[in-house]
Amino acid sequence: MIVNHEGADCLPRALAALAANTATENVECVVVDSGSSDGSWKDVEQIWPRARALRFEENIGFCAGCNRGAESARGRLVAFVNFDGEVEPGWDLPLMQVLEDPSVSVATGLLLAPDGTIEAAGLDIAPNTAAFARQGLMPRSAAPGAPVDVAAATGALMMVRRSDFLALGGFYEPIFMYGEETDYCLRVPGRIVFHPGSAIRHEHGHAAGPPRSPIRLYWGSRNRLVNAARHLPAGSLAKSVLASAAFDVLTLLQQRNGVALRAVTRGWWDGVRAMPGERGARPAEERRRAARRLVSLRAAITEQRRLGRV
Repeated sequence: MIVNHEGADCLPRALAALAANTATENVECVVVDSGSSDGSWKDVEQIWPRARALRFEENIGFCAGCNRGAESARGRLVAFVNFDGEVEPGWDLPLMQVLEDPSVSVATGLLLAPDGTIEAAGLDIAPNTAAFARQGLMPRSAAPGAPVDVAAATGALMMVRRSDFLALGGFYEPIFMYGEETDYCLRVPGRIVFHPGSAIRHEHGHAAGPPRSPIRLYWGSRNRLVNAARHLPAGSLAKSVLASAAFDVLTLLQQRNGVALRAVTRGWWDGVRAMPGERGARPAEERRRAARRLVSLRAAITEQRRLGRV
């Protein structure tokens, strides 16, 4: 499953890598085009005969794109693969192997930077509900040598059972983009497992732009508040909102420009307004269980400092 938006520069390479490196014979590729104007969704089957396009005239967002694709798919398993990444040979088999265990709900693989360093070996979830990379910027050799349980999976490379995904309602569409993996992984009943034998590489950088672009600042600020309201009990929610505020203040002090300030302010305005409607999303016991999945504030700050963001 690939959600595409203006992917003329990267989608053909993503499809070519899938065509060359997917080991499974009985497979289909659904390219969900979310309002592209560059014609990138056209003729995807010429790159990979197993691909087909599902076209939407408007940008429906990553969450809805994945959901519409999963609804139209025919396979027992669904893998979500970023349109700006290139999978490595045999990427699919380790994830399928992990999902043979019925206690596992989500399988995920290694996300690599263009230079081969680790972007993410699974994700942890900070007290403000932001998902952040495990072992980011480390050499590939530092990745675990065997499958390990993680708090969350990156939406760039994850595999689920299609029936389970649809039964849970898929990704939460009001999130639109950025934060969907936190929400989904906090909702699944089973384990999330990282397998180092599956990998995707961002060979040409992120098509979504730099980490602190206005679109990422807006959706990040908004969706951290939405996820906190959806998943956390009152005490953890208060701490999460405070942690989110501190994180965004730090970001603005580093950015020091009006564009970033407007993006974050609008994110908070929309996020705070959405929070009351999310409080009934989960029962009390599930909220307590979700809160236990978060890393400590100390651990989150230590990791951000290691990555040079603090």
